[in-house]
Amino acid sequence: MQNPDIGDDEALLRLVNSVIWPGFRGRTLPGWAEDALRDGLAGLVYFEQNIGGPEEVRALSARIHQLNPAAVIGVDEEGGIVTRLEARDGSSTPGNAVLGRADDVATTEAVSAWTGAIVAAAGIDIDLAPTVDVNVDPRNPVIGVRSFGADPELVARHTAAAVRGLQSAGVAACAKHYPGHGDTSTDSHLALAVSNATDQQFHEVHLRPFAEAVSARVKAVMTAHLRVPQLGDEPATLNPRALGLLRSLGFDGVIVSDALDMAAIRHTVGMGRGAVLALLAGVDLLCIGNPVQNPQHPDGPTDEMEYLDVRDALVGAVRSGELPASRVAEAAERVAALSVWVRSQPRAAAAPPAPDLDAIVTASIRIAGAARLAPGPLTVVDARTKRNIAVGAQADHFTRALSSYREVERVWLTDAGTAEDAARRAADVLASAAAPVLIVNQVQSNALEAGVVDAVLARRPETVVIVAGWPGPGEPGAAANAVYAYGSARVNAAAVARVLCG
Repeated sequence: MQNPDIGDDEALLRLVNSVIWPGFRGRTLPGWAEDALRDGLAGLVYFEQNIGGPEEVRALSARIHQLNPAAVIGVDEEGGIVTRLEARDGSSTPGNAVLGRADDVATTEAVSAWTGAIVAAAGIDIDLAPTVDVNVDPRNPVIGVRSFGADPELVARHTAAAVRGLQSAGVAACAKHYPGHGDTSTDSHLALAVSNATDQQFHEVHLRPFAEAVSARVKAVMTAHLRVPQLGDEPATLNPRALGLLRSLGFDGVIVSDALDMAAIRHTVGMGRGAVLALLAGVDLLCIGNPVQNPQHPDGPTDEMEYLDVRDALVGAVRSGELPASRVAEAAERVAALSVWVRSQPRAAAAPPAPDLDAIVTASIRIAGAARLAPGPLTVVDARTKRNIAVGAQADHFTRALSSYREVERVWLTDAGTAEDAARRAADVLASAAAPVLIVNQVQSNALEAGVVDAVLARRPETVVIVAGWPGPGEPGAAANAVYAYGSARVNAAAVARVLCG
């Protein structure tokens, strides 16, 4: 590829803008984002704080496309525990773990087509889904029920179905988190994750779904800030060998970075430097991340500051010769081709009704022990402390669903102090409860939850324990009456309430 003409500041600015994909604060476009879109910004990514009512979101998308007709708008709409468009009331779909347990690829394709339709109806161009990680480590703190399962063949066939479904709605799918985040015990939002897979496991297990996504003609793949020792010391987002391996699978679409504001990048090389290294490694579209999740700065809005940090680092690297303009132009061409594809797809004008998945979700629930609720009002202690940037705030759909059947008193442990304090408080609260219920996420990866379970079951062994996350290798206690929900979305919670109270 020939070097583009970047002899003037305006041309260089438009070139680097064409590969930057920031988030922003609020439900209307800030001035800096409007200016950047006019100057060729690749697009914007929506997070929960950007989502109002359906008409409001459509108007926002129309404004972005008015300012830059080639702009690509993205959103994390995985379904289940990761939803932006349905964040207010909870997802209408149960998430990948339930779909994997059902193991009906036609259902997965249909659910994904519905998800694609609501994304398209909002004027959004690319869904940062499906999550195709093979969740072989039950301690995994960031993937868990976002995965179809721990069997690579199962994950691969549902990956293909999800890609087909999303793209049938005229929305680009983005398989993530390459090269596979399922064999880790670290959340890369918080630190650099390292894969524990052997070389054979890496190639035969974790790459398998990505190869299937490529075969299904997925339009984009998102990298993980994940170090795979066999591929070198750099995280995949910054690793030319890792991204070259993805291209060797036959993928010629857009490689999207995971958010550069995640600690694995931000607190190591930094966002600006990370953006340069990512492009040099082969990334095409630089996702900056969600500014609402980051510490605010006294000098001004962090969304603009983070965008400028990345933009100015790229401009400096091109001017110094470290980052060839031809590499940026190559990346921009792929992003432009994605935009052209999206514009060529037919789209429904309105979102369709939500699918009826009650039977599938109910069938996916697993019961251990008796799991019978005693008569009387329910006392529900919610011990979940799991909060990550991908999931967002954890809504309590379980308590809401249970309250449709019985009077419910809810106790939340987020302000309980130490893990020992939380365990003591939970045990004290449930000791005298007529019908005790305990909600946890993943006991095997959370010491506080584990301590709470032990303390509660020592006092009230008949307590019904609702396990919302990925199940561990054993039950949550020797005498536990457990209900495994495989997700905590609205539809998962409604099914659990029916099983317990209906």
